[in-house]
Amino acid sequence: MKKIDWILIALIGLILQGFWARQLTQPTYMDSYYYTTNGQRLASGHGFTEMIIWQFLDEPTGLPAPSHTYWMPLPSIMAAAGISLGDGFSGSQIFFWLLGGLLPLLAYAISWRISGQRWQAWVAALFVAVGGFYAAFVGQPSTFAPFAWAGGLGLFALGMTTAYRSKSSSYDGQPQVMSIARQRLWWLIAGLMAGLAHLTRADGFLLLLVGLFVWVLEIISWPLSSEGLREERKKIVGGIGFGFLGLLILGYLVTMGWWLARNFLMLGRLLPTAGAQSVFLTTYDDLFAYGRAIELKGFLDWGVGNILLSKIQGTWLAVQTFVAIPGLIFLVPFIIVALIYFYRQMTTRLLIRPTILFAVALFISNALIFTLPGTRGSLFHSSIALWPWSTAFAAAGIGLAVDWAATKLPHWQPERAKRIFSGLFIIIAFIMTLFLAQARLKPDDDPEIYRQVGQLVPPSSVVMAGNAPALHYYSGLPAISVPNEAVDSVLKAVNRFGVTYVLLNQNRPQPLDDIYQGRITHPRLSLVWSSGDARLYEVNDPEGEARIQDQKW
Repeated sequence: MKKIDWILIALIGLILQGFWARQLTQPTYMDSYYYTTNGQRLASGHGFTEMIIWQFLDEPTGLPAPSHTYWMPLPSIMAAAGISLGDGFSGSQIFFWLLGGLLPLLAYAISWRISGQRWQAWVAALFVAVGGFYAAFVGQPSTFAPFAWAGGLGLFALGMTTAYRSKSSSYDGQPQVMSIARQRLWWLIAGLMAGLAHLTRADGFLLLLVGLFVWVLEIISWPLSSEGLREERKKIVGGIGFGFLGLLILGYLVTMGWWLARNFLMLGRLLPTAGAQSVFLTTYDDLFAYGRAIELKGFLDWGVGNILLSKIQGTWLAVQTFVAIPGLIFLVPFIIVALIYFYRQMTTRLLIRPTILFAVALFISNALIFTLPGTRGSLFHSSIALWPWSTAFAAAGIGLAVDWAATKLPHWQPERAKRIFSGLFIIIAFIMTLFLAQARLKPDDDPEIYRQVGQLVPPSSVVMAGNAPALHYYSGLPAISVPNEAVDSVLKAVNRFGVTYVLLNQNRPQPLDDIYQGRITHPRLSLVWSSGDARLYEVNDPEGEARIQDQKW
């Protein structure tokens, strides 16, 4: 590896990611609004509290509420750190731009380690720099950039913990034995990255589980691969081996332990339970259920047929996500070729094994367990941990494919063809990125609507809206999500949280469609303003028994 390569790749990555980051003047989707607004509160000294209630599964009692009881806190911490250095949304982007811009370096290192080919490392780095489906998301407060680094580097560290055991563990075929001190360092790094991954996303915990599984496989295989005497084997397995486990767990607790302690002190448990309830969702909209328990009984009452159908659909959507997002569709054949090749080589099998295990765990988790959240974006977010790996495999697969073709076409110049095809594929990836990113640079909802609502209602108002984090971001008003319930249940939430206005738009819950369309009215909801597809209702004080009156058009 040459120092000039690292400098050039870093500059290219930062410039390209800077271009996309500069196109963003505000968050573009709900998660990013959430992380940004909570970053603002952290930066202003309000701690881990929020003026938003966007889901009710953890039974919030009022505002301000404990923050990050569903999503994890690291993106908000990074946003807060950026806001302390620069004003506004551009300040919140600083560390996401840096991590996203430098991510090609990780792809370069992975590719170099598994192939030893400089051109392949460059190709892998350039694929990541281009961005693909992730380009429009990495540069805003979100889980993408930190999870790419924590997940991708964590998998690399786990691979390095055991790669030393192969008789020829370097790409040049020479025997290479890693010192115990170096192994300890890699186990510690793996633990630190597992903690950071979990601090970024709930499914980052899978990285720790993969680490534990790799450690078990290592313990099992040591007696078979060690050439020492029996007593020496006992020493390795019993002493050094459990020392490695301790370093893995220690690293995890160093980065994640403080958050577990905070949850226990504030919530009475190490981790919130809201996310676990999403296992039993029968429709994604019930993530916004109010006053109903999302539990196993209701899930089973849904019926075996519906459950099986949802899992089949979830599996198919997960396959499509893997193919389209980290595989960029056209790179998938090359990735598969390289995976098969490297797995057959003892020099690289142990290095890539954690990545394969993590990909399988991520697929099962999102397709078969947390099916509805997984297929509605969770797998898309988490898959970025595989992005620097998939591009490294793709670069190697291109080389392998050209070498194979050269055996059939003697007139080919394989080294020249590798560079030509690689350059062509990078151009295709760049063109795809331009179209994909442009479509995602605009916010999901119209910011002007939220700004107007903030000007129309009194400053003491509490507003219920479909995208509560976005409304809070633009108006500064306390915001509550509109529950996916009938109007009477919605009014129970209104009463509980002191809501004074309800804003409905095209993304309204289906049970409130009749209210939105004007087919029925309710004495406690008075339409006071409308603009385009937005309707703002003032909440009236209850006067007698609530009645729903038919409105004929």
